[in-house]
Amino acid sequence: MLLEGKRCIVSGIGPGLGREIALLFARNGADLAIGARTESYLNEVAQEVEALGKKVVAIPTDITNSEQCDALAAGCVDAFGGIDVVVHNAFAPDAFQMFEDVDLDAWRHIVDVNLFGTLQLTKSIIPTMKKQGSGSMVFVNSMIVRKILPLQGGYAVSKAALMTAAQVLAKELGPYGIRVNSIVPGWMWGPSVEGYFKMMEKQTGKTVKASYDEIASAMPLGEIPPDEDCANAALFFASEMSRVITGQALDVNGGEVFH
Repeated sequence: MLLEGKRCIVSGIGPGLGREIALLFARNGADLAIGARTESYLNEVAQEVEALGKKVVAIPTDITNSEQCDALAAGCVDAFGGIDVVVHNAFAPDAFQMFEDVDLDAWRHIVDVNLFGTLQLTKSIIPTMKKQGSGSMVFVNSMIVRKILPLQGGYAVSKAALMTAAQVLAKELGPYGIRVNSIVPGWMWGPSVEGYFKMMEKQTGKTVKASYDEIASAMPLGEIPPDEDCANAALFFASEMSRVITGQALDVNGGEVFH
């Protein structure tokens, strides 16, 4: 198992990628501290992790709150004695407005969560990893930094800044044995996207299959990457398989965009 004995934090636990990462890490031997704002998601995923025979602490966490970030980091240390891996999966979606129409406070909120919230949790974790002389940080980014789209400007700006921040941290933390990398998913097939397609079917009559096929047709591999396959990219960066890789970004988009 790739993460046997590892102590891992996963933020942004929900029904999609966060859950898949947590369960994949547990199946690979990790004990987990999981955080999210929605306690029902935390409790459900915690039960699933325990059913796999691994230990888990579930801590309600708003990553824009420094005290809650400290509590999530401390919870992992108190329960397991350290922090080997963090996966930054928490995010805020876009306001889906053209720039000229958007209230800039909406952009500020997106940047506050996606950039500064992620960095706040990072600051809470760094002292433990530096003391250990090792650690892996995995930032969940987005294909929006590769393929700019209208109506998603705030999200794109926040994720582009996060990509640069991850590279800065890779430079600064490398001497302490801490690796910092990003995964860059595009469309991901799971509960969130399936739910979106179902909503569109009710509104427009376009079937879920038709929506799926339209998106998948832009991908050389002909399928929308499932959430669990995107989680595999996070597992790679969390594990010793990427021991000498830092400051890098791995695109997981079925080939829709090359970089």
